[in-house]
Amino acid sequence: MMTSGHGAGAGEPLDVGDRVLAAADLGGFLRPRIRRGTPGVVIGCRFDGLLAVHFANGRVQHASPDELQLAAAPPPAYREVDDPPSDRGCPRSP
Repeated sequence: MMTSGHGAGAGEPLDVGDRVLAAADLGGFLRPRIRRGTPGVVIGCRFDGLLAVHFANGRVQHASPDELQLAAAPPPAYREVDDPPSDRGCPRSP
């Protein structure tokens, strides 16, 4: 199930596996607060449209798509297939 989010652009839907940011402070009175800007990953969607998000601080929080924004995708790590191990950051053997 896909739902559209606040910061997801022009109607781009949020789906399981998407990287998101909290667009507002979440939680509060009975739950630990998730600060605005905290990154997370959508791990599920409830029947009522709320998304289950696993945030970087280890908390899982249900949030409406309006409380989330799609995070910019990090650039993929570039590496040539035939690069020697030293070019990949592996320590050299003495």
